[in-house]
Amino acid sequence: MPPLVTTSAPETDRTISEPAALADRRKSRANLTILSIATMLNRSAVPLIVLVGGLSGLVLAPDPAFATLPVALNVVGLGLCTYPASSIMRRIGRRAGFVSASAVAGLAAIAAALSIMAGSFTGLCLASAVLGMNQAFVHQYRFAAAENVSSSRVSQVISLLLFVSLVSAFAGPELGRHGRDWVEGAPFAGAFLGLAVVHFLAALVLVGYRDTGMAQEAGGGAERPLGRILAQPSYVIGVAAAAFAYAVMTMMMTAAPISMHAMHGFGLDVTAWAIEGHVLAMFLPSVITGALIVRLGVHTVMTAGVAILAASTAVGWLGQSTMHYMAGLVLLGVGWNFLFTAGSTLITTTYRHAERFKAQGLNDLIVFGTMALLTLAAGVLLELVGWRGLLLCTLPFLVAMLALLCFTPRNVEPASGSG
Repeated sequence: MPPLVTTSAPETDRTISEPAALADRRKSRANLTILSIATMLNRSAVPLIVLVGGLSGLVLAPDPAFATLPVALNVVGLGLCTYPASSIMRRIGRRAGFVSASAVAGLAAIAAALSIMAGSFTGLCLASAVLGMNQAFVHQYRFAAAENVSSSRVSQVISLLLFVSLVSAFAGPELGRHGRDWVEGAPFAGAFLGLAVVHFLAALVLVGYRDTGMAQEAGGGAERPLGRILAQPSYVIGVAAAAFAYAVMTMMMTAAPISMHAMHGFGLDVTAWAIEGHVLAMFLPSVITGALIVRLGVHTVMTAGVAILAASTAVGWLGQSTMHYMAGLVLLGVGWNFLFTAGSTLITTTYRHAERFKAQGLNDLIVFGTMALLTLAAGVLLELVGWRGLLLCTLPFLVAMLALLCFTPRNVEPASGSG
């Protein structure tokens, strides 16, 4: 009899657990698919606003120095909403937060189009800020994806979401270029109407998302104070990597369309191709970034990211031909990808499950708050010191990141995930 008892119990457990495990795997695959599609749709807003926001600003702004203000306020909206986005989803769940944010973004895109038709620079700026708020939720997709996989696959799923964003590299600028004349007498209003449709489609897709891991909220140990999470060296360097990557990328990408099109006479098509090339370079390396992090570690990938960003600055300094802009913006995208992916992966190892929303929210608040401040400064710096002077302003961030890497132990590697 004892052997019968010992052999039947595991069989019963397996009978019960295998269907549950299979259901969990199916839900995780479905969630990752939904997040991938929503990423492709929602991220199209970023390159579109970078391309047409400044150009619309040149027409509507009372002073050319404020031309990049719609782009800057888009990032400000993102920065201001990062921590609230996490707090909202902690209360109502990721699904409700994601769907609501995409729907509101669709309404904001319509408001942007109406503002252009009415010649209202203020209206365009406010609408752009609300569109940025949606991106705070979009950036949480990577953490939601991490909750659907084991810790060993976190870097791969983060890379997956960046890779599928390749669609936005083309969809955003193309929508901006082709939608320029859809509304007669209101350049780019049609592009924002098209963007509204894109955001509403994303909201419909996200209705199918199913929250995961919420039942484990009380698990994984007691919730620590935010100060203790922030004090961890791994958390500091993970946040710094993402923040400095965005700092350098934002300054250059925000200023590039104005420098190319308005200051140096490059055509809209050439300018759009440069932005497309940059966004392509931001996401295409994700094919290998996750594997590189697993193989080489976050420290090595971060160091490579700093070196590539330095090369981008050097290329931009050497000249202002089409090829210099193209090559510099491509290198900028690759360096950003390495630093941001490695930093995001490292962050997921620094908090317990119950702490994930506040740890993720603080991370994004620091990262995108920094990004917002520098986006605001980009237009002014371009006007005051020119393209080369702006490039010099990126160097302190690269030096600071390199110093952090030198003083951080080289064995700081991902050990556990948030999922």
